[in-house]
Amino acid sequence: MIKNIILDFGHGGIDKNGNYTTAPSKMYTFSNGVVAFEGEINRQIGGLLALYLSTHRLRYNVVLTVNPYDATDISLDKRVEIANSFKKDETILISVHSNASSPSGTGTGFEIYTTTGQTKSDILATEIGNSVKTLYQKLNLKLRFNFTDGDLDQENNFFILRKSACPAVLLECLFFDNWNDYQKLRDPEFQKEMSWYIYKGIMSYLDKYGDV
Repeated sequence: MIKNIILDFGHGGIDKNGNYTTAPSKMYTFSNGVVAFEGEINRQIGGLLALYLSTHRLRYNVVLTVNPYDATDISLDKRVEIANSFKKDETILISVHSNASSPSGTGTGFEIYTTTGQTKSDILATEIGNSVKTLYQKLNLKLRFNFTDGDLDQENNFFILRKSACPAVLLECLFFDNWNDYQKLRDPEFQKEMSWYIYKGIMSYLDKYGDV
């Protein structure tokens, strides 16, 4: 039975001194001078997702690897340590990110990742992906699904996916270094909708498989 939902917001944020706390590769300066900060976007979408999930706090223990208002860029080891401090059969992990295709800046769309092979993570990814699909089709945004093994997730042995014992997925919401994608990512209305559809996908998974 799933009792714990771990939410992870990739990379750092903007601290009280206006400094970005993560690697320069996680920011992008457009030709017009506008600077996109991936970690800040991840915290905004992830924070709203946490808010939606908090309505179920009597049933689920919603755990954040970092507070969305905390700019700290905690290590991958620490993120995994938090996830693995809970029983793997009672826990799921969702890591929220935004993608990049530098230096070209031509990438676009949504991806959801699991580790290689068929695991419970693939089922979680499918439920979230199918939910997000509804929003992206409505907005005419690209879905970067990979059906070569029969389901929609992309597969990559990212550290947080590989090292977390529980079912874990990593979302790449859009490309923060693509101007059109970035306009969506920084739009508060899109952030609300995006987090809502991720939430709906998580709840669909829990409704179907959370008691198994």
